[in-house]
Formats: sequence, structure tokens, C-alpha cells
Amino acid sequence: MPRRARGRVHAGIYHVWRRATGPVDMFLDDFDRTAFCKRLAISIRRHSVNCVAFVLMPTHFHLVVEVDDDTLPVAMHDCFGPYAQQFNRRHGRNGHLRAAPYKLRAVDETDHALRAIVRYVARNPVRSRLSLEPQDWTWSSYRGSAGYEPPFPFVKDELLIGSIHEDVTKARQLLRDIVEARM
Repeated sequence: MPRRARGRVHAGIYHVWRRATGPVDMFLDDFDRTAFCKRLAISIRRHSVNCVAFVLMPTHFHLVVEVDDDTLPVAMHDCFGPYAQQFNRRHGRNGHLRAAPYKLRAVDETDHALRAIVRYVARNPVRSRLSLEPQDWTWSSYRGSAGYEPPFPFVKDELLIGSIHEDVTKARQLLRDIVEARM
């Protein structure tokens, strides 16, 4: 039986996440993570999606994206379908890589809501005990947004940085304060 089509996704900012199926990791190594980032970059460029933040975990990923009406479903299909096929070929497996369709939640466009979800995404590796600090996890947009290193080229964090402070240097320091604070 074919999967029921997702309803309309209106223009806005969304927190998107997807988990792998069963005990299978979605990303086994840096090659897989790099391949996913390349697919994501192609998809967001092709479908005019702004990737505000992301993190890749072994079993799942989180994205914070800004989209126009109905671009998200097409962009996600364009990103994840080819990645899953490549993953299966590379690792000699078949079947679904994803557990279910991706999940999404609209992010209120208030500054506080955007900062809270970016903090949640950036701290995911710490909560999962994959790193001691958010800036230690390589496969996250946080390091670039916080100014620790150059950002991933497909991440457009101007919306995030602008929501924190008009001065970029000050905004990056405040972002560090928000994300790295232990609560």
C-alpha cells in the first residue's frame, strides 16, 4: 500500500527530524555523513530551502530550515531518497533506512523560540554522550554558527545570528552563551 502523501507545508521555519529504522544506524562513518551533507546541499539549493542549523547523529538527524510553501516535502524526498539508496549500495543492504516519514514542528518566529530549538539541536550530541561539549561534535552547524570554524557552505545562519544581535561578533558570543550554558 502506498504511503499517504504529507499535507501542505506552509512557508515558515521548521524543526525537522528523521530516525533510522530498527537497529540500523543512519550514518556509519564520516563518508556517510559527508555523502548526506552533499545530498542536503544539492537539495536545499535546488528547492530554495534555507538550512539554519543541523546536526547528524548516528541514528537520526535534525534540521532547522526556512521554507516556502510546499517546498519541504520535495526537498526532503530529493535529499533522503538518493542518500538511502547510496547508503544501501555501499553497505550491501536493502530495505528502508528510515523508520517513518520525517517529523516536523513549526518554529514560532520569535527570537526565543528559534534560539531554543537551535540550542536543542546543538546540544543533541552532548545529551547522547557523543561529545562533552556542543562545539566538539564535528557534524553540526553549531561550530560554524558560533564562530569556532568556517560554517558548512550550505548553512545560512543569518536568520539565527540576526535574531540574537545585529553585531555578528556579539551575536556569535551570545550564541555560545546560550548553547554552552549548562542547565
